[in-house]
Amino acid sequence: MIIALEGVDNAGKTTLAGMLTDEFVKVGKKAIVSKELTTEVGELIKTTIKTGILTPVSKTFLFAADRQLRIEKLQEDNCFDEVVIFDRYLHSAIVYREAEQLDGVWVKDVNRNIPTSDIAFYIDITPEESIKRNTDTKFNIHYSIEHLRKVRESYLNYVELGELILVDGMRNKKEVCDDVIDILRKRGLL
Repeated sequence: MIIALEGVDNAGKTTLAGMLTDEFVKVGKKAIVSKELTTEVGELIKTTIKTGILTPVSKTFLFAADRQLRIEKLQEDNCFDEVVIFDRYLHSAIVYREAEQLDGVWVKDVNRNIPTSDIAFYIDITPEESIKRNTDTKFNIHYSIEHLRKVRESYLNYVELGELILVDGMRNKKEVCDDVIDILRKRGLL
């Protein structure tokens, strides 16, 4: 099973992924977290993205390569027999590029070979909260408030289309996690 956690930077996706992993372990299921930018291609992105030399098109291809490499490794390790929680997945690829004026349909097509998630959550926080939570203790790109507004608007469009489940991320992490767990249980996924 594939669970996708989406949201603007600092929405709490990584924290939530860890909490969900613990919850699956409690019920006797193995859960694995796959996080963006953890491959060699991901390291290349980290070292070059802040320089401004990557265009939206090159970012599309590089992020797709990072995602594909992670998927291939998970397939090689037979991880898809278990629960795989993606800390960012397809919708992140789309909305961040849409905010840079690329066509989301094209970005989705570039990523057409990635497996579809079984369920995808959008953890919603305001752009102001994203900036407030941004620290240098982890890799973060310091986006402008305007850029984050465009990203959030795009995410909310996919919520309206029914592709993402909206979760209020402006609350404490336990409340956010409890909501996601409740939804997973109601759908028979936990």
